[in-house]
Amino acid sequence: MQNELNNLIQTRNLNYKIPGSIYNLIDFSSVILSTHNESVKKISEFDSDINLTNTQHKKFIFHYFIYYSCEVLKHHNKKYKPVIYFDVTNKLNIQYNKYLSTFIKKFPVLLIKGNKPMKEFVKFSCEGKKDELTILLSCKLKKLQNSNFHFHKLIYFCKKYELTFLDKTYFEDIRNKLSLL
Repeated sequence: MQNELNNLIQTRNLNYKIPGSIYNLIDFSSVILSTHNESVKKISEFDSDINLTNTQHKKFIFHYFIYYSCEVLKHHNKKYKPVIYFDVTNKLNIQYNKYLSTFIKKFPVLLIKGNKPMKEFVKFSCEGKKDELTILLSCKLKKLQNSNFHFHKLIYFCKKYELTFLDKTYFEDIRNKLSLL
């Protein structure tokens, strides 16, 4: 698992810093692919097929999805604000959209859903489109920062799905470092 995480973090073209802004787009297709690969590997140890509605399978998927997402967002949060870019045309991404929606509801992160791969999305045809995206992200960030965010629901969620790596110290770490935003 650690090896997969290191490979994921070192993936080329995983992120794109929007010029003249404080935002760093992170392509989530590779995070979802890594989540899928690790989940399939773990589930195949005791089951032949992956079933996205099976409770036991959901536990593994949430475990890898949340762990990889948090680690990638923390890694890419140096002096730029990380923003998840989610390509809705990718077939694997569509299958994991439910998990992303749950993640977005539970964690204070910025998200952009696009209908093309990130490589094409970041080819701004004019300066105005880049500025419009920056303004949109600034509004979303301000809304997130003005809301009171507590980890109580998230801790309950982690207990429900037995996500043991997400303990109180992990959340305190995120809160103290403002790792995700």
